[in-house]
Amino acid sequence: MLNSVAPDKIVPPHGSRRAGLLLAFLLGVAGCSSAPPPPPRLSPPLPDAPLDLTQFTTKPCDLMTRQQLVTFFVTSQGTASSATGKTACTWIPHDTKALTYIASVDTTSGGLEALYHHRAAVPGFAPVFVHSYPGVHRDDHDGHCTVETGVAEDTLLNVTVTATDPKLDAYSDPCYEADRFAGIMVAYQANRAP
Repeated sequence: MLNSVAPDKIVPPHGSRRAGLLLAFLLGVAGCSSAPPPPPRLSPPLPDAPLDLTQFTTKPCDLMTRQQLVTFFVTSQGTASSATGKTACTWIPHDTKALTYIASVDTTSGGLEALYHHRAAVPGFAPVFVHSYPGVHRDDHDGHCTVETGVAEDTLLNVTVTATDPKLDAYSDPCYEADRFAGIMVAYQANRAP
C-alpha cells in the first residue's frame, strides 16, 4: 500500500486571491448600481410614423379641411374655445343642432401609455384602433363617446361626439362616429407629414 502525503493546506498563488476579491467586488457593485428594468409597456405600440400634431394644440380647428368637414355636413370651420388650459374646436353640422364634434390635441397628459396606466379610473375604457393608430374609447353612453388616439408617444388626438337626438345614428353608436371623425383627421395629417 502506498502512503500518500496530503499537504496541510493549499496556498493559491499570491495574485489570484486579490483578483478573486476584485472580481467579487466588481460583480457586487455592478449588481447594486444597475437600474431596474423599465415596466412593461401596457399600451399597444404606435405605428412607425408618429404624427407631430403639436401645432394644433392651440389651433385644433385646422386639423381638417372644409372639404373633409362637408362629409359630416359641417359647413363652417369650427369654433375654438379654451377650458382647463386646453384648446378644443367644436363643429356643428348645418342640418342639425343635436350633434357636435369636438377635437383637441393633448401633449401634456403623458400620451396613450399614461392613459393605460390609469385605465381603472377611465370610465368606459375600451381599446380601439383609429386608422392603424391605437386609441381608447371612454365615456361611452347613449349619444356620447370620446376616442383618444395615440399619434405620438406623448400626444393624444381627442375627439368627442355628442348627439342629443335619439333619431340620429350617432346617438345609438357615438363611438363609430367619433372613430370616423378622428380617422379622417389622422389620415389627413399622416398624408401631410414629411
